[in-house]
Amino acid sequence: MKKILLAIACLWAACISCSEDTKIGAPDEILPDYVLPQGDASKEANDRIQQIFDTYTSYVLYNYTEKDAFWTQTAAGGGVQIYRAIMGESRYVDAMLDYIQDIWLQFFPEEFLKKGGMPYRVFLADSIYLDRGWGKTLYNYRVNGNALIIGGMNKDLTAMDAVTKKTRKNELLGAMWDYYIAQGLLNAPDEFYKDTDYENAPALPLAGENLEAYRKRGFLPTFNSYSGAQEEWYWGDYPWTQAKENDLKSFMLHLRNQTDEEVAWFLNNPEYELIQKKWNILIDYYKKEFGIDLRKMGNTTFE
Repeated sequence: MKKILLAIACLWAACISCSEDTKIGAPDEILPDYVLPQGDASKEANDRIQQIFDTYTSYVLYNYTEKDAFWTQTAAGGGVQIYRAIMGESRYVDAMLDYIQDIWLQFFPEEFLKKGGMPYRVFLADSIYLDRGWGKTLYNYRVNGNALIIGGMNKDLTAMDAVTKKTRKNELLGAMWDYYIAQGLLNAPDEFYKDTDYENAPALPLAGENLEAYRKRGFLPTFNSYSGAQEEWYWGDYPWTQAKENDLKSFMLHLRNQTDEEVAWFLNNPEYELIQKKWNILIDYYKKEFGIDLRKMGNTTFE
């Protein structure tokens, strides 16, 4: 016992000695991840980027290394797939800032963007592609962790037609909506599901009387991800196991992507009362809870 007490005393004395002799220096300086302004974009563009950082603590970057922007590598079939982001020319930064304002930022209120709606890093790229080794697949955007990479910063941007711009808007808003859901920034109201029967599967095939009965039960079609054409998400047992998710997704696609004219076929039909009720539930919920106007998204066509 005496030996234990002696050891404790010696340890205590050593600690006192160290605390008296060791000088604690100044804390290490925390350097910013990036220095603004980055380069030779116009003063107006650099000022806008600085304002974005000052408001949202988010970096909009046009001068970066490819590895910094996006470097995800996966093995597939014995080969290697690499996502790449290619920088654009700084003379197009002004137009690119206008572009992301038009197809994305204008639809979300400042307070929402401050809470994480603006990712920490937004990379402005000429192009984004997946290099499969034997070929390349181009993308208009990619979400990589807490970073968003947006392609198109080149001479084609200023000549983009309204149809293409609307398509890009719909693509990016869909991706960012999924990002916001994953980040816990958005959710769906329980009231949306309340009056819909998700237990009893609709009758097939969805044509004629079956299709009318399906609509009256409150279900909308979805859109083909390749052609953009409308098609029914319900076609059998498997999609019905995810009926709630598919139902909400179909409504959100119409709300974000379609104009009032394009959705008049179901909003003006008195037989589709439940569709109209669920439609208005979503509009009211996102406007009240998050300040997001879904119909502004759908009705913005750039024409």
